[in-house]
Amino acid sequence: MNETYLIGQLAGLAGVRTDTVRYYEKIGLLQRPARTASGYRIYGDSALKQLKFIRRAQSLGFTLDEIQRIINLRGQGEETCRCVIGMAEATLAETEDKIRELEHFRNALKSNLARWGEVAGRGENVGAEYCALIESVGQHDAPDERLH
Repeated sequence: MNETYLIGQLAGLAGVRTDTVRYYEKIGLLQRPARTASGYRIYGDSALKQLKFIRRAQSLGFTLDEIQRIINLRGQGEETCRCVIGMAEATLAETEDKIRELEHFRNALKSNLARWGEVAGRGENVGAEYCALIESVGQHDAPDERLH
């Protein structure tokens, strides 16, 4: 089944704004669509699939430049496969680093939340500690989980 969509319909189904669709066309992430005689853009199912892919990749932390590179590498032979494998290995390493960071942050946040609940009524500056905790994420010499 090959549906067609106007830009507003496409954007709504993909969960983006119409400006986003136009921008993705401008930078080449989305192919320029056919137009009606009156100039309206007409998109097909492939555009919807592409937009959903872009959104999903962004939610996983990929930048638009990285998404463009991935899309450009789709189905282009053996040399491309090696490039994709290299990119995937780098992405895996970055993902594992981010997971470690988030686990550390989660553990520190849990620890501090219990203490902050106890000291909040005594006028201690919990907000400053929360900021310090956020700033410590990703630093190699992260402070103790109990910030003072």
